[in-house]
Amino acid sequence: MNIFNLLSQNLAHASRTRPPADNVPYPGGYRGRLEHAGELCIACGACVYACSPGAITIDEHQPLTALWQYTEDRCTFCGFCVQYCPTQALGFAPAAPEPLTERAQHYLSHTIALEPCRECGQPVRLIPESLLAQLYGGAMPEDIIAMRGLCERCRQRATGRRFMQAVEKM
Repeated sequence: MNIFNLLSQNLAHASRTRPPADNVPYPGGYRGRLEHAGELCIACGACVYACSPGAITIDEHQPLTALWQYTEDRCTFCGFCVQYCPTQALGFAPAAPEPLTERAQHYLSHTIALEPCRECGQPVRLIPESLLAQLYGGAMPEDIIAMRGLCERCRQRATGRRFMQAVEKM
């Protein structure tokens, strides 16, 4: 087939270009702009660990708060942060983001309130009760409920005390 036949066949058909109002539907699982639900976030750092380009950071600059920050222009939209978030606080918008006109629009930040430890006052990352109920398949065991408001160090001490009490009873 020569070039003239190809051109005449292409010109004989109607335009195949979509007008701007006729958007192509986004496929399932489309990775638009990253969305962060601050009320679900416990500032555990799983997203920071999973983000290889360093688009997500968590800064604990004040006693009982953590600052969660996202820099969109560093993000590769790989989805690992969403995949590894234990509380489902991260997700992608199902549509393309609007064009950005200001550099500040590339940044997203939320302040996460941390609870104080019941024994020592250190910051504690409390896992939401709904997620714990889902993990345990219903009601949580009493020992988990008792240790829920303790920091890691106080939990270790409490576990050691319980272990020693169990050994002494033998």
